[in-house]
This record gives sequence, C-alpha cells and structure tokens, in this order.
Amino acid sequence: MIEHDRRNIPRQRNFAPAQAATAAGARAGALREGHDIYIPGRFDSVENEHISPPEARVSLHSIELANLGIKRALVHQQVEAILAAEDSRGNPHGMWPTILTLLYTGDIVTAHAECRRLAKDARWSGSPRHQEVLTLLRARISLLEGHGVEASSLLGAQLTRGLSPHLSGLAVAWLIEAHVLSGELGHAHQVLRAHGLAGRLDTSPPDLVHILAARGALQQAAGQFQHSLKDFMACGRLLAERRVANPAVIPWRSRASSAALATQRGDLALTLAEEELAAARTWGSPRCIGLALHAVAVARREDTSVALLEEAVELLHLGYAQGELIQALHDLGTLQIDRKNLPAGRSHLEAALMVARESGNRLWQHSLESTLERLDVPCLTSQELHIGQLASAGYSNRQIAETLFLAIRTVEFHLSSVYRKLAISGRSELHSALHTQRLSSLRTDHCSSAV
Repeated sequence: MIEHDRRNIPRQRNFAPAQAATAAGARAGALREGHDIYIPGRFDSVENEHISPPEARVSLHSIELANLGIKRALVHQQVEAILAAEDSRGNPHGMWPTILTLLYTGDIVTAHAECRRLAKDARWSGSPRHQEVLTLLRARISLLEGHGVEASSLLGAQLTRGLSPHLSGLAVAWLIEAHVLSGELGHAHQVLRAHGLAGRLDTSPPDLVHILAARGALQQAAGQFQHSLKDFMACGRLLAERRVANPAVIPWRSRASSAALATQRGDLALTLAEEELAAARTWGSPRCIGLALHAVAVARREDTSVALLEEAVELLHLGYAQGELIQALHDLGTLQIDRKNLPAGRSHLEAALMVARESGNRLWQHSLESTLERLDVPCLTSQELHIGQLASAGYSNRQIAETLFLAIRTVEFHLSSVYRKLAISGRSELHSALHTQRLSSLRTDHCSSAV
C-alpha cells in the first residue's frame, strides 16, 4: 500500500526546531557543501542571514532533502517543527521555503491552515513584504489544487501592485500556468509577450525553470508540441544542474512525456514517464505518483493502462490535484470507450466535466461537453454510415444501390433509418449531421455490424 498523506507520517509533537537543527546540522552542511540549494524565488543565499541559525539549518536541510526527493516523512516532521515555533512565524524569509517544502510533501491542508494563520498575524497584515510572500503562497496552493481562476486573480493583482525583483519571475511563470489551467490561453500568451518571454531566452531570468515549465505547458495546450517538448527538456536539464530530482518541485518528465507522445516519439515518452514514476515512488507524494502513473498509462497504451489510470485518478483525488484529475479522468474515459466499455467511459467523462466546472476550467468544460454531446448522437451501423456518406456526396439511391450491390428498397430502408437516428428530414442536412457523427468516432466501435 502506498503511503498517501500526512496520516501515515509519524507525528512528534515535542520535536523543537533547535533540537532538529542539532540532529540535522551536520547532514545539512554535508548536503550543501560545494553547491547552492535551489529555493524558488531565492537564487542566492543572502536571505539566509535573516533566519536564525537553528531555523535556517532545519529549513535548508528540509528543502534540500525535498529537492533530492528523499526522506519525505523526515522532511514533513522537520517542517512541522519549524511551524510549531511561534517566533519563526514572523519572518517571511523563513516561512517561504518552509511552506513551499510543506507543499512538496503534498500536505496542502496544513499549508492552507498556515496561510490562514499568517493572514491573521499582525506581523504579516501590516507589511507589504510579508503580504507579497503570502499572496504567492496562496496562489501556489490554488494552482496545485487546480483553481486557475483564483490563482490568476491573486497573481495578477500582486504583479499590478509590484513585487520584489527576486519574486517577479516566479509570479509571472505561475500566472501563465494559472491562465493555462483555467483555459485562458490568450491571456497566457499576453503575459508571456508582455514580459519578453515569448522568444529565445538569451538571459537567465530568476526561476528560469518555472518559466520554461509554464511556457511548455502553454505551448502544449496550444498544440505546439515540439516547442513544448524542447522547453520541458531544458527545464529538466536546469533542475538536474541544481540537484533537483523530485517531481514534486516541477513534474517536467510527465509533461515532456505527453509532448513527446504527440510528436510520435513513443520511446522517449515512455522513458520519461517511467523515470518520473520511479522518482515519485521514492518520494511518496500521492500527487506525484498519480501524475507519473497517468503518464506511464498513456505512453504504454496497453492492457494495464486502465488499471494504472484508475490508480492515478484515486491518487490525484487524494492529492487535491483537480487540474491533473480532469485530464486523467478524460483519458481514462476515452480509453474505456476505445475498449468498448461505453458506460464506464461516459461515467468518467462526466466526472471530468464536473471537476472542470468546479475548478472553472472553461476550455476543458467546452471540450468535455462537446464530447459527451457527440456520444449522445444515435449510433449508425457501418452500412448506414456508408450509405449516408454516399448520399451526402450526391449519389442517387440507384447509384448507391449499384455501387454497394444492394436493392434500391434496401438503400431506401437504410436511408430512412439514418434520417430517423440523426433527427433530420433529408439529404440537405446529411453533410452536417454526418460530420457530427464522424466526430463521435470514440463510439463507432460500439455500433453493430452491417445489416
């Protein structure tokens, strides 16, 4: 049984930050020797001076372990210890990496609660510096939960008010991601262009890995799969340079796998997906494992894919990952329909539509509504479809009969059935109606054979 959430993580209420630092200090120093620790929004170690030494050591040790994707239970334990110390709450420099690390563990519930507590803290309410940190944390939680509209509202307002330079690149990247998540691709493109990120990135802006990931997601949503794959692979290389192996930071492999599959690079897609699954299982976060299982199932497209997608759906639900849950439910539904299980397929597509409506993703909403409408089109037999296509192409009943070696009465009988099933009155409406029927190819395998 996979460890899913914080209920499986041992809790030690008396674990104090200072004690944690004593136990972890040597390990943290060893991990940090010779390289910087990557923390989004912080690309140097200057701010560490603002954190008291015990907190700094525990916080840095936790985020380093999280970047490596190991010892999730210990990381969660150390983060809870920092949050239990009331004095540490007043410092945004300490709370920023601590809550980000908490999100990496998958504990969105606690992260929500901590942000609510900080919002009520007098030390935070009166400080613009504190407020911008809190806004970005709240936006990140919204993104992870699949609430793109809420995240874009928070980030857009904060960027209008102004941000510290080292947080601006991250905010722009997350804003692009939020617009993509909510299906507002035009707005995402506008943000990309407005900040000079649409073309070649000649410089290295802060948090380039998040910018590349956001741009890759936008290009993938827009159908530019080759460019998307290039950005995700570049993101992965930069993360590797920063010693970040954990897909909880950015699940670039599963996203690159999807782009590779769309560009007919099936072997690369499967390799990337399986690599992410191995890293996700080592870390143990439900969200990460769910994303990777989804990618593996789609890349394999074999008998085990339905079971893998069903497990992915369960884990993404546990991980509050609504955005990714929509895609997984959609892919599970279409796969089951392809395998001639129309009721189960429809059920999962309807579930995906419900999640899309709840999260405000209009792009997915429209797509799923159209798919379900097409499934409602009465199914034509192969004989009816063939006769209808010939009639639509201008063939007379006699010509159709001669072409298919049928009696004219048989052609008339089948055409009447076609008109009835498609709810049309004659040949003039056939072209449009058959176009809709053709779009419902997801279910053509469920039609009976030719009469």
